This record gives sequence, structure tokens and C-alpha cells, in this order.
Amino acid sequence: MPAVSEHRQPSGTAFALRDPLPWDDLAAIVRAAENAGYSALFLPEISGRDALVALGALAGETRHLSLGAGVLPMRSRTAMLTAMAAATVHERSQGRLILGVGTGVVTAGALERLRAYVEALRTLLEGDSVNIDGQARRLSLVPDVRVPIWISALGPRAMRLSGEIADGVILNWCPPERVAFAAERIREGAERAGRDPGEVAISVYVRSWVGHEADAWPALMRDTAQYASYPAYARQFEQVGLGAEAVDAARALRAGRLDEVPETLVRAACAIGDGAAARIDAYREAGAHLPVVYPVATSDAAASIESTLSALAPA
Repeated sequence: MPAVSEHRQPSGTAFALRDPLPWDDLAAIVRAAENAGYSALFLPEISGRDALVALGALAGETRHLSLGAGVLPMRSRTAMLTAMAAATVHERSQGRLILGVGTGVVTAGALERLRAYVEALRTLLEGDSVNIDGQARRLSLVPDVRVPIWISALGPRAMRLSGEIADGVILNWCPPERVAFAAERIREGAERAGRDPGEVAISVYVRSWVGHEADAWPALMRDTAQYASYPAYARQFEQVGLGAEAVDAARALRAGRLDEVPETLVRAACAIGDGAAARIDAYREAGAHLPVVYPVATSDAAASIESTLSALAPA
């Protein structure tokens, strides 16, 4: 496997948090995970906290942890606003930000707009100007340390785009075999752009649970079915040979019968129970530089997240 570039590219094992935990619980989990040896945290931006605001605050709670926005939909902010916020977090964390961006809802031309968005971000964060409404605009706060920009990728075109323009890629809801497939598409994109494929870090979110399986099974089935109902993820499941299972899962979600979500689909994309650590390792062996443990929360959200992170800690 080619070496990943040294400009703040993390390796090892990361974790992701999405549940709207009380701030004190969130900060305590992050501190404990850093102490346990996790190398990076990713915060997706959904309908809870602003990811960059939260990462800026968590910069003060941590010392070495890379802090990833994973990911910001490009439609949620202009490139200028994203660059300003990213520069702020990067400054506060002394160069530990990973700026993850994605298309959000996929529409025609989305990848070309993402390409332009990433190019504008990189230009701004390197201190150069971009044209905004006919005027040349630039940041007044330019990071001293390069901000790595990662993009989310589900399909082969997005994976190739990652190889062309990104410092890293974030995969999601897939079996380990998809990582190897993505690595090949990233290589194709990198070679087309005259880059070394080893410059692109590969990460993958893996929904994880360690404990009594019955406790987490409702949440695992709900989350799997929800993503199977999204067209972009349904296509990815089809491309990895799980199309029929994804159709059944989406149908079960619509009918309110989550017990009918195929177990094979859940186990293909998640790390569960006694075999969770081995499953995480399988993603690494398939080519992921940075598997991302994504704890599934149960009724006691903080305790269940802490338990899974502790059980899968790299230390």
C-alpha cells in the first residue's frame, strides 16, 4: 500500500459521533477516545450541532486528535464561509482540521459543482483570491499549515474525482470489498491528474456495536433501512451485490416492519458484537488507511457509545 502524504494525514483508527449528546457527555467521550488511542474524530453535519463550531470547541478539549468535518454538504455554505470557518478551527487546533465536504443531495452536475467548490476552498485556504460576484475575494486569516480537504464518495465517478483533487476520501455504508474497489478508482483518477495515488487517504465509516447484540439490533436495522431507502446508497448496495436486500430493507422501513430488514445487509455494512474488531481490521486489510468506528447508540446513548469505543480502542 502506498504511503499516505505527511500533511496532517491521519492513520490508525478514527471514530465518528452524530448523536446530540449533552455537551459535557460529548466532550468527555472525545477526551476519553483520544486517551484510548483514536487518531481522529469525525462529526457529520446533519440537523444537530454545526460541525465546524463543535470542532472548534473540541479543539480546546483535545491535544493531538485530528478533527474532521465529515461531511459538510456544499450547498449549506458558500466556499468563502466554509473557508473562513475552516481557517478558524485550523488555527484553534494548531493544524488538526480535516475539512470534509460532499455534494449533499445528488442532482445533475453535482460532481462538477463539487470540483469547483473544492478548487475554490483550496484557493482561499492557500491565501489566493477567488472571483465572487465579480469581485476578487481572499481570506484575511490564512492557515499556516495546509488544510487537508476530503470528499465523500459513493460511486465510481466520485471516487475518481477524489483521486484527482482530494487529500482524502470518506466511504460510508459498504462492505470491506468496496474499499478495494474505491482504491482502484482513486488510483485511476490520480493517474489521470498526474498525482501519486498514495497522496489520497482512504477512510470508511463503519457502524459499530459491541455488547449484547439484541440491545442494538433495532437501531442497526433502522439505520441500515434508512440508508437503503436513499437512491444514492441503494445504487451503492446494488453495485456490491446487495441490491435485493436493500430493496427489501427500504420496503420494510416504509411499512414500519423493521424486523423484516435483511440481517445479511446489516452484517455486510456493520461491525457487530464479538466479531466487531475483526470486521474493522477487514476494512484496513482491504485498503482503508483510516477505518472510522461509528458507534450505534441505544437507549442510554452516552453509555452505549462509550462502551463500543472502549471495546474497539486501538490501544
